[in-house]
Amino acid sequence: MEALRTLGQFAMLVIWMGGWAQLLGMPVAWLRLRRTAAWENRPDGLRRVDLLARFISGVTAVTVVWGLAVGIVAAFGGGGFSGGALYLVLFGAPVIFVPWWVLQQDIDGFPRMVEEARLARERGSRPTD
Repeated sequence: MEALRTLGQFAMLVIWMGGWAQLLGMPVAWLRLRRTAAWENRPDGLRRVDLLARFISGVTAVTVVWGLAVGIVAAFGGGGFSGGALYLVLFGAPVIFVPWWVLQQDIDGFPRMVEEARLARERGSRPTD
């Protein structure tokens, strides 16, 4: 039973770390993308939040892996760190690297992302014959 509980906690950690990355990255991405032509002329039906999530998906994945790595260290005794220090490392490091990554990301590829999202939406909304 303890193994199942631990697996459940790791699953929750993945969800929380993904949400944390989205919370930190989406406002920065919005500030960068809001004045681009692809953002202003996006097709009807494409939600802005979906485009932002697509733009920061790489850093979201890295944040999830970061959380899992810190969780594994914590599960095996914490590596000499206290619980508070592990929480600081777990949530504090993304506060630095998520906005930095989003600011470094090339926005020239954003129009292609918008087009891919449009095509995916059209494929998903077609009625089946």
